[in-house]
Amino acid sequence: PKGPNKMAEVQLEVQEVFAGKEAPSVLTGFRRLFYLVTPNETSFQTLEEVPPYIEQSTPYFFGMIVIEFLVACLKNKRSPVRLNDSISSLSAGMISQLSNSLLEGLYFIPYIWVHENYRLMDLPWDSPITWWTAFILADFAYYWLHRMSHEMNILWAAHQVHHSSEDYNFTTALRQSFLQDISTFFLFR
Repeated sequence: PKGPNKMAEVQLEVQEVFAGKEAPSVLTGFRRLFYLVTPNETSFQTLEEVPPYIEQSTPYFFGMIVIEFLVACLKNKRSPVRLNDSISSLSAGMISQLSNSLLEGLYFIPYIWVHENYRLMDLPWDSPITWWTAFILADFAYYWLHRMSHEMNILWAAHQVHHSSEDYNFTTALRQSFLQDISTFFLFR
């Protein structure tokens, strides 16, 4: 049969092949990589419903690194990356994720306490107004935090690792500081 049922079957088969029943389809994985998803696809009522985005996006990101490498090799006939720089970027990214894993609970304690004791109102989690407002405010806050990270010495000390690569490629995006999230957790956790 053709139509939505056949598409759903194919999507389920792809999910099971790549990473089990909870994995997104290949198309959805690439859409998530470039933020091409709707609020309805990324809105969840409980924390338990939120998928493990980093684990699910890792194969797609590494796939983009391979594609970037192949295209650059075909275009320039030489390697577009230096192995030592790429290994440094990957290592910094893994260490950054390790710090997140170790300190995750400490990040949430102050948020939960403030939410329980000082919240002004409860916003409906499934309202488009809530999501658009959160999107605009989070983007605004991230812009200013990133700008401050370039201008304030204490924040630059944590952020400069991201800018320490001599190359500009996909692996550079993984070059994050162990201290980056610690120095900015008050806005983005």
